[in-house]
Amino acid sequence: MRAGPILAVGATVITMVSLAACSDSKDDSKDSSSSATKTVKVEMTNDGCKATPDKVDAGPITFSITNTNAAAVSEVELIKDNRILAERENIAPGMAAVSFSHKLDGGSYELYCPGASTEKTAFTVTGKAAAATGTVADQLKQATVDYKQYVVTQVNSLVDYTGQLTAAVDSGNLASAQDLYPKTRPYYERIEPVAGAFCTNGATDCSDNASVSLDFAIDARPAAVGPTDKWTGFHVLEKGLFEEKSLTGMKPVADELLTNVKLLQTVVNKPTFGFSPADIVNGAGDLLDEVSTTKLTGEEEFYSHIDVLDMQANIEGSEQAFAMVKPALSEIDSQLSDTITKAFANVDNYVDSLRDPNQPGGFKLYTELTAEEKRQLASAVIAVKDPLAEAGGKVAAAS
Repeated sequence: MRAGPILAVGATVITMVSLAACSDSKDDSKDSSSSATKTVKVEMTNDGCKATPDKVDAGPITFSITNTNAAAVSEVELIKDNRILAERENIAPGMAAVSFSHKLDGGSYELYCPGASTEKTAFTVTGKAAAATGTVADQLKQATVDYKQYVVTQVNSLVDYTGQLTAAVDSGNLASAQDLYPKTRPYYERIEPVAGAFCTNGATDCSDNASVSLDFAIDARPAAVGPTDKWTGFHVLEKGLFEEKSLTGMKPVADELLTNVKLLQTVVNKPTFGFSPADIVNGAGDLLDEVSTTKLTGEEEFYSHIDVLDMQANIEGSEQAFAMVKPALSEIDSQLSDTITKAFANVDNYVDSLRDPNQPGGFKLYTELTAEEKRQLASAVIAVKDPLAEAGGKVAAAS
């Protein structure tokens, strides 16, 4: 849950595909890309994801994915410049091949398979890349469309996983519910940059009004609940699952959480739900400010101590928000854009050093972090949020 208000915002797992294609109006016959769809076979193993071929011509590409024997790997993401272009999750060993498709321009990409010994595999697309079209304002407008789709994609997955968590609680399966809790949380934490817009009354910002805030209903921490407020959501479940280690009284809590998450799905899919470019950047910066201060106290996941998982998802979500506006920001201030890109790479690397596959969520528990680790994490996050704050003003001026 966001600790404070964000700027007001204005008037599936499914793959997040064809964002580039939606904005690409150029004639393919004028470049070296092919209009025929190419197929790339992706084999998932515990060692990593192998793409065959690992170099193709620009144009529409289908990635056909099979999990050979990778018990530790269940997800594949297609990434360019730290931006997720498409993904498929829950790919179990031995299941039939799944796929996603995307129209790609020439350049360097990565296939990211979290949990593998080698998590990122280089993938190259050759041919003439589509030139950027339109003005900076047009690029920023497209960024708002793309970011909304990212939010919708994450919420769709949140609904799926919350449904599984609720089913485990309703059936009285404590072990399964404890396992599903950390698997569900990242889908909400990634979209927290705009959590202040999750309102039940159609308002564009309800971050300071608990009575109509879905963020409060879904993700309120115990410290945020006033004497007249009803405490609901993830952290009520967290207390039952990890402190009390009991599902007594948790069924109505889980059912209400699922109801609110489905309501959130309805909200973000409304045509009127959207963001200004500056709100996307400022929301990301505000969230990272919260990560570097409040969340590093361990109050977010007070009972399960999976705070590093939450912070990693917050950072990832903020990085996705930045990726949407990066093409425009690179034209506005290329040096600032490069500074933010490098700062995100640095914090990503540091968070990766805190991984522990033996713990729920795959990271060290908060209670295991040393004071120095907390200090270094805060420093790495601050190095991102400060230039993001500067970027917010530049993006607002160009919108």
